[in-house]
Amino acid sequence: MSESNSPKIVSVQSLTGRSLRVDYDDGAVRLFDGFRLRGPQFIPLVHPENFVKAVVKDGNLYWEESDITIEADYVRKFSVPYDPDYKPEEYVRTKRDIIGEKIAVVLFPAMAIAGLVGTVWWYINN
Repeated sequence: MSESNSPKIVSVQSLTGRSLRVDYDDGAVRLFDGFRLRGPQFIPLVHPENFVKAVVKDGNLYWEESDITIEADYVRKFSVPYDPDYKPEEYVRTKRDIIGEKIAVVLFPAMAIAGLVGTVWWYINN
């Protein structure tokens, strides 16, 4: 499917701190779970109070405070059909989630610094 024919997101609704109902212009309705997001660029969305601030911009999901965009095709690929009878329970962070978030917030910047130091060391020595 070419980009111009790709379905676009027309509305988004927060169901819990970690899931969104996403409506497409072709009539599809999907349930997108924030736990699918991986990588340091998504660290701001780990916190439910940030994740629920998703809006639609240019047919994609967008978080203005974090300047994060997730394309409509990605959301569709990593979501499931929305069930109107779905009754989401409020997400409760576990001790494991809290520890994982703290590790991610420290580990990713440390890895970036280590990579930068390694690159500089290699450049100086070659």
